[in-house]
Amino acid sequence: MTCDSVCDSAVHREPSRDERSHRRLWIVALSGAALALALTLYAIHAQLAGASVWRALVAPEPGNLHQWLVHESALPRLAMTLVCGAALALAGTVAQQVLRNPLAEPMTLGIFPGAYLALSVATIWAPAWAASSREPIALAGGALAMLLVFALAWRQRLASLAVILAGMIVSLYCASLSLALAISNFQLLIGLMIWGGGALDGQSWHACIALFARLCVAIVVVFLLRRPLGLFEAGESTARGLGVSLARTRFAALALAVALTACVVSAVGVIGFIGLAAPTLARLAGARRFNDRLVWAPVFGALLLWLTDAAVQSIASTGVFGAQLIPTGAVTALFGAPMLLWLLRRLKSRPDLRGQDEGHAAPIRNARPRRAIAWLALAAALASFGSLAIGRGLDGWRIASLAQIGALAFWHIPHLAAALAAGTMLGLAGTLIQRMTGNPVASPDLIGVSPGGALGIVVAVFVFDAPGPLQLFASCLAGAIVTLALLLWFGRRGMYAPERLLLIGVAIGALFQAVSGTVTASGDPRAVLILNYVVGSTYYVQPLASMLAAGVALFGLVVAPLFARPLELLSLGAGTSRSLGMRVGFARLLVLLFAALLTATSTILIGPLSFVGLMAPHLARSMGLVRVREQLIASATIGALLMVLADWAGSLVLFPNELPAGLTAALIGGPYLLWTLLRSPSRTA
Repeated sequence: MTCDSVCDSAVHREPSRDERSHRRLWIVALSGAALALALTLYAIHAQLAGASVWRALVAPEPGNLHQWLVHESALPRLAMTLVCGAALALAGTVAQQVLRNPLAEPMTLGIFPGAYLALSVATIWAPAWAASSREPIALAGGALAMLLVFALAWRQRLASLAVILAGMIVSLYCASLSLALAISNFQLLIGLMIWGGGALDGQSWHACIALFARLCVAIVVVFLLRRPLGLFEAGESTARGLGVSLARTRFAALALAVALTACVVSAVGVIGFIGLAAPTLARLAGARRFNDRLVWAPVFGALLLWLTDAAVQSIASTGVFGAQLIPTGAVTALFGAPMLLWLLRRLKSRPDLRGQDEGHAAPIRNARPRRAIAWLALAAALASFGSLAIGRGLDGWRIASLAQIGALAFWHIPHLAAALAAGTMLGLAGTLIQRMTGNPVASPDLIGVSPGGALGIVVAVFVFDAPGPLQLFASCLAGAIVTLALLLWFGRRGMYAPERLLLIGVAIGALFQAVSGTVTASGDPRAVLILNYVVGSTYYVQPLASMLAAGVALFGLVVAPLFARPLELLSLGAGTSRSLGMRVGFARLLVLLFAALLTATSTILIGPLSFVGLMAPHLARSMGLVRVREQLIASATIGALLMVLADWAGSLVLFPNELPAGLTAALIGGPYLLWTLLRSPSRTA
């Protein structure tokens, strides 16, 4: 071979896969940095009104207030943005590696909501401690939330989607608790809500340097753990065979992720989904090895948060949103929820949804189901009468006479009818969904239709100056229909498989949390009105709305038993159902449509969260009402009873203030849901 041929082969050598990957990583990083820099300069230039940007950043004029504001706020904000993005990306990368779960990150593991709930509690009952020890409080709350997530998913052997479902359930309950605290202590927590939205303005060099020091310590710890963490890619058995202590390594890595997240929360508030997006983007750009992701994921995390914050500042500088604050953290969640939906479709592993109920002996069928249902109906009637007759006044407890009940019936009956109708519809919808999916922890709150309807209410408040009942109903119905369309679109490929529908609902619920968090943290005065609408207060229900809701509930009671035979066949499995002549996809579609109608109507009345749709079918089953028809009727009756009790308790607990019925039911139902998950035995081979 001649020298010329050797030289030609060297010149024309194709770049290796690693070289192409590194080139792609550099291109993506530099492109993102260039775009973020351009947006940042645009926002700064708008603040300076034509003055020199370079002079304001480097050497501001002594008497120029605008230049000094940019110098003392823009640079610390930029530095804090980069540090927070890198820290969250590092936490997400470590959590994903040690759990072997591409969906793991501080938001999906419940760390963020737990930390925020802990800060809310401390702000109300220990304000001095909250002001001086924000970081330890956030650390404790995040750690407790994550431990609860692992406890819930432990019996599923920490399967990827089981962890995510448990994380989102814990997040929903923490959000419900935080919302209850916000309603009852709005003036105390308004500052925390604005700060908790992830607003990066008002940062100082001192806070940035402190967080950067913690990030450096975390980088050193990850460097020491890089070898055992890297062996997780070969599988747990291989890593154990090579001498890696899986329990200690996993504990150290997750403790590091929680600590980093707590530091970020205590510094700037909640910034969601950066820990999910950055490692994913790094992997897609070519960083396939763990050591490469340790380098590039923090880089992409810093760039993603910088790009988002720069876009927020650029939009704010145009005056489109007036003087309202746009929290960067909430905006990242708006982008992160669709990414979660996309990743859920790509994830191959699925949780064993039907396995959770195995190991329990099937409940003995009640020999007299009609008598049991009659007793339930009597209890609901007595609770309804008690809610009308027994209450609290300015002079203490009171028992109203029949004449007094009749005089106040015009104001009390619509609220009572709304609670009864909502509970009935949720009981029916919960039974339909649990029977269809074979999942004992499924509920209307988790399929996404309730949060979708609540999003419609949020839109109505901003579109209309003073939305009336019909406008709210139409907007909520439109939101539920759009959500249902998404469920049908994404679920069609999997023949509306149960696990796919539940996980899509989880993503839609995350999107609702992001939107409501954005509105709340913006400081907009309409945030209080939105809170009152979406938390489930029957106070706003008008007589016409209660009559319509009662009509839908009666319609549901008539139609739901018609699904008994299809649901019984679906419980045998898709293969058996097809062999018996059932069109499985079509049957699931009809059940889903009907459950969505009931759920959307109840959302208008009591908000997107209550967990009544979870508790009612469980209680009916525990009473031995195991056949589909009797369980449907019993669940509807139990749901009505639970909602009446929740509405009644909500009006008494915080008197003269009122805790919304939907939120009260969620606070009661959350522990029941967690207890149900904890007692579910693992699937045995």
